[in-house]
Amino acid sequence: MLSILRNLPAPFRRSLSLRRKGGGGSRAGAPQPTPANEAATLVAASEATERKIVLGEAAGIPIIDFSGFLDGSAKDEVAKAVIESFKRWGFVYLKNFGLPTEQVDEMFEWSKKFFSQPKEVKMLAPHPGVPHINRGYIPPGIEKFTQSNDSEEVAEMRHKEPDVIENFSCGHDDSILGRNIWLPEGVLPGFNEACQQFFWKCYGVEISILKAIAVALGLPEDYLAKSHSGRDQSLRLMHYPSVPAQKLVDGMMSRIGAHSDFSSITLLFQDDVGGLEVESPDRPGEFISVPPVPGAVLVNAGDFLQRWSNDQIRSALHRVRAPPGMTDGMTPDRYSIPYFCSTDFDLTVDCLPGTYSEANPKKYEPITAGEYITQRLASLYHK
Repeated sequence: MLSILRNLPAPFRRSLSLRRKGGGGSRAGAPQPTPANEAATLVAASEATERKIVLGEAAGIPIIDFSGFLDGSAKDEVAKAVIESFKRWGFVYLKNFGLPTEQVDEMFEWSKKFFSQPKEVKMLAPHPGVPHINRGYIPPGIEKFTQSNDSEEVAEMRHKEPDVIENFSCGHDDSILGRNIWLPEGVLPGFNEACQQFFWKCYGVEISILKAIAVALGLPEDYLAKSHSGRDQSLRLMHYPSVPAQKLVDGMMSRIGAHSDFSSITLLFQDDVGGLEVESPDRPGEFISVPPVPGAVLVNAGDFLQRWSNDQIRSALHRVRAPPGMTDGMTPDRYSIPYFCSTDFDLTVDCLPGTYSEANPKKYEPITAGEYITQRLASLYHK
């Protein structure tokens, strides 16, 4: 695998050297009129003091208005709020994040159309059965989400408590995760194009969030963003079929087992069914129900960002169970759309500047994203 990474074409190997643009001086002499951009900055700063950055919370996790970062009126304040939530929870809700609700709703409609097809139609875009290839359709019973990297242990867990979920993944055609595996032309017309368009819209949101994280950590704004070209990201449509709630309660099956995400960050769009749970930051092993918030995207930090930040940022365990309070009857179908954001797989990542010192040394050795993530992917699939 590493030999593949090392032999990638040169355009995919980018330097991580950072350059700061210098500012020009101003002419001395008589007082000058306030430049228009300076006046705009003063107005924006005034508006930022009046704007409410944290709109509220859900299950303790802050709901943040991200518009102040996007329009520049409250960059530092929003970035600080985001990083504080990541440090405590590993999760944050963002509103006004640059992707209209109508476009998210449209993608959910396409997801429902795809999963409503007969299995034989969905299998026209089959996952190839190779663990590190994260493309195409995977039927229920194949994956098992867990923290274990031991394939035999995962197989035993899959047999004892299978994850009842099906999904479809796509992304960039030049990724080590594999070329896209689409439905044949003429089957569900418009679906392939809708997935591609939504993928790139999510990429735009990803870059904005990475910039906010960099600002909060005192780094140049593009420090993290420039190592995420979009080549090794994945958009995943997920469907949790209706199952007996009692079986979920009794541990006879699960929707998704407790796990952390592998990469930098994940954007999670979800319907209104509920069932997502996040491990409490104060009581390890205890999970808290985290509800959907209308108009918000739920963003969580992944293992790679925790490693990159030298454990300043938390990658939290999370899982999906029955909707809150439901112990009998059949659960409703649940749909979610996670977008997984990874550094380019050939990039070697070391702890970020400012996250370590003599008193707080580096906890991790440098590693490539590809090396780490392919190890984790390999343990997911049925063997």
